[in-house]
Amino acid sequence: MAAPVLFLIDELEVGGSQRQILLLARALVRAGHAVTVGYFRAKGATLVGELEAAGVTVRLVAKARGVDPRFVLRLARFLSEHRASRVLSFGYTANLWSRLAGALVGTPAQVSCIRNFGYLPRRDGAVAELLGRVERQLARRSLRVVANSRATADSLVARGCIPAGKMLVIGNAVDTDPPAPREVARARLSAIVGGADGADGAPIVGTLARLVEPKDLPTLLRAARRVVDRRGDVRFVVGGEGPLRPMLEALRRQLALDASFFLPGTLAGRDVIAGLDVGVLSSSSEGMPNFLLEAMAAGVPLASTRAGAAPELLEEGALGRLAPIRDHDALGDAILAQLADPDAARTMAARAADKARALTAANIAGAYLALFDAV
Repeated sequence: MAAPVLFLIDELEVGGSQRQILLLARALVRAGHAVTVGYFRAKGATLVGELEAAGVTVRLVAKARGVDPRFVLRLARFLSEHRASRVLSFGYTANLWSRLAGALVGTPAQVSCIRNFGYLPRRDGAVAELLGRVERQLARRSLRVVANSRATADSLVARGCIPAGKMLVIGNAVDTDPPAPREVARARLSAIVGGADGADGAPIVGTLARLVEPKDLPTLLRAARRVVDRRGDVRFVVGGEGPLRPMLEALRRQLALDASFFLPGTLAGRDVIAGLDVGVLSSSSEGMPNFLLEAMAAGVPLASTRAGAAPELLEEGALGRLAPIRDHDALGDAILAQLADPDAARTMAARAADKARALTAANIAGAYLALFDAV
């Protein structure tokens, strides 16, 4: 009988790590595994329904803000109940508390997954050093520590946060279910940008991202201003929600982009992604960005900053245009270059699609489970 699998994560809002858990959980259920997802914060848990519809058991192990000793005890009991499961924790909070709680009840070592380049909380001086030492000690409670990009793994080893012998890279999975056809996705995007311009084939550039600092959407707004100054018909769409919406809306007004840059809230990637003429990633910090993978698989031409695994995925510019982090002029020029030469853009996009489609959820889930089998 297939071994049960337990995923742990801080929250189940829509985000890159959460989407990865959904893809992997679906693949594991299809392969005959009983899958449970434990999460710690009830607010905004929008993926619960999708997980349950896929046959996944979802459990809230509630945690108060800050240090919550009773939560550690609740989590320890929860882990003890799942002692027979193969445990994968995703993100700093889940990695930290699950290893501490697991030590209390002597559960088997877990696989701890790191999803972004800036993994440890941002602190200065002695506090930063303390966090690094704690992480090194807790790595002993990890069967392996898995980053989703080589850049992240190398950085953590170089900083002494993770022993090299514990560190491993496993990339993100791609949703292999076909997205909405381009004409359907295009109609949805045209309805968002509004009017005849969207319906008549004006270029649409966009991304799917939470409105949070690491996505560096102010750089995208400034890049959009550069693009629109040169090609006034281009429209931009950012599908996502988050705490930086008021700031981004204010910057949009300041840059006089209200008629060209749209923030419609969260969008389902499979519904709209194939309708983009250029997919763009403006992040300052990433692991392996899901948006790039999904856009690659859909055959969408890409322009990206050099954040996280983007240079690896786009093969240093062979599969999409790259720009330095926080350089809005260079990012704008990368977008313009893709729009100016659609034949070259489509050729790169077709090669990128072949690469992305090999990263199936079944293959990636199998790579994780093999870590437990190797013990």
